Amino acid sequence: MPPPPPQVAAQRITQPIRPTLYLFFNGQRYLIDKDRFIIGRGSQNTDLTIRDGNISRKHAAVIYHNGTYYIQDLGSTNGIEYKGTKVESKQIEEGDYFNICDYELRFSYIG
Repeated sequence: MPPPPPQVAAQRITQPIRPTLYLFFNGQRYLIDKDRFIIGRGSQNTDLTIRDGNISRKHAAVIYHNGTYYIQDLGSTNGIEYKGTKVESKQIEEGDYFNICDYELRFSYIG
């Protein structure tokens, strides 16, 4: 009878703890708790719906990637502004706010 196989110590795979990110919009607070949080006019395929004809159906996304959150334009007509400048994508820092048309989106890791 062959000897039993050597015991292999189970490797512990640890995932980085996802930081908590909140989006403040129109007096409401939204918890961003997924890898891709969609902002747009279309109510069926968005996590935050802004009912305005100037907002694209899928206007922007908050994306969690490699331990960091980013906001990314999804090819919208009117874009995303950060401090008065259009951006395609930007890492979200504490207290950042972005404008989509006439709407302000403010982000906080504090809540």
